[in-house]
Amino acid sequence: MSKLLLSTGAGLTLGLLYTASPLSMWVLAAAAALLVLAGRGLSQSERRLLVTILATGLAARLFVIAGLVVLGLPSHSDLSVGALAGDDAYYLGRALRARDIILGFTEGKYDYFVVTDEYGRTSYLGFLTVIQVIFGPTPFSMRLLNALFFVTGSTLLFRMARQAFGPAPAFAGLVVLLFLPSLLFSSISILKESLYFLCSALLLVCCVRLFKARNVVRAGMLIVIAGASLWLLDDLRRGAVMLAGSGIAVGLALRFVAATRRRLAAAATAVLLAAVVGLSQPPMRARVLDGVVSAAKMHGGHVFTVGHAYKLLDGDFYMNPAAPSSWPLTLTEPQAARFLIRAAVSFLVTPLPWEMRSFGELAYLPEHLLWYLLIAALPAGLVAGWKRDPLVTALIIGYVVPTAGALALTNGNVGTLLRLRGLVTPYLIWVGVLGVLAMVETVLAARRRASESGKNEWMMERPTA
Repeated sequence: MSKLLLSTGAGLTLGLLYTASPLSMWVLAAAAALLVLAGRGLSQSERRLLVTILATGLAARLFVIAGLVVLGLPSHSDLSVGALAGDDAYYLGRALRARDIILGFTEGKYDYFVVTDEYGRTSYLGFLTVIQVIFGPTPFSMRLLNALFFVTGSTLLFRMARQAFGPAPAFAGLVVLLFLPSLLFSSISILKESLYFLCSALLLVCCVRLFKARNVVRAGMLIVIAGASLWLLDDLRRGAVMLAGSGIAVGLALRFVAATRRRLAAAATAVLLAAVVGLSQPPMRARVLDGVVSAAKMHGGHVFTVGHAYKLLDGDFYMNPAAPSSWPLTLTEPQAARFLIRAAVSFLVTPLPWEMRSFGELAYLPEHLLWYLLIAALPAGLVAGWKRDPLVTALIIGYVVPTAGALALTNGNVGTLLRLRGLVTPYLIWVGVLGVLAMVETVLAARRRASESGKNEWMMERPTA
């Protein structure tokens, strides 16, 4: 009788929860499946540790989302309820307006104007609208779905890093990736970041496995999945296919030319000669300079907006604010060179701790210091990673370089830089953490050798009876 009452109560509870938020129940079921499948092939102790980390990461996100539900109680009828940022409110409101039009709940002209606007039109917006139509308004359960997307992408990268670098760097990198505050809050937004990260991680993992595959059928499946990931990326973010494709190409080229010292020296010499010969031609120099000017104009568009701006050009260029398309910017070759150098340095260090102004930037300081540590450990991580799995190491670095370059050259706002730097942070984490562990291991080994050497000297100097 007690079992019957217990099962009946559990069924009623699940029914009430499903009625209140059907999407959340489906997400929780998918999360349970992820926890079961994530540790496949690992030892029992590693599987248990992995499930604990993933479950804690999901629970942390669920806790934050529950907090947003409580905070949004007075305004649950508002289109922007629970929004973490303006774009959050815009995307959710636009999807809900599209739902109302599809279901015949409204015929307002303003609703049609918002829904048909070209601004922000991506496949993710269509996906968000379909979710609203199927499951009803989902201002909070959609955040849970995006959290699952992010944790799934993190699991894919963990599996790749576990096989390439070993358990310690993989587990440490997973902890950093799941609990880094900026990535945690980004993963529960209503925006496309989590889905973009999942598709990018899936593409990278498929490429790694494809180049190691020995089965034709498996290779064909990987090609199909990678192609689908590229197709999704193409409409999620402008230029994503070019950045992802060039990243894979850079990684493969790096793996090939750095396979031996002779090949690396020959490639470096060839690139240097090609650069010297190419830049010695006035038409080529003019084309390169035009490209730098275009990037500088986009950078200026960020500087000339509200917020904490940072400047990469010489100060005189910012005297007359203008939109990028109408900014009469001309650069000399030395000015362009200074812009490129400042862009590279700024991407790594901006904002410096003493340059932080707002409370939000100061709250970001601990994570920013961790970013400095990961960047400082990258050389050691590259060396250690190359010894363990050169293909994965090369593809991770190659995958990051084009995106980092595009962000460095076109940004000029601190808040935007910190947010978009999250596009490359999930990949650099694995190499950076590996570098930190490699340096710690080197220091401990040196101490052990010094201790053993001192002990041996003491034994040799000890007088005999």
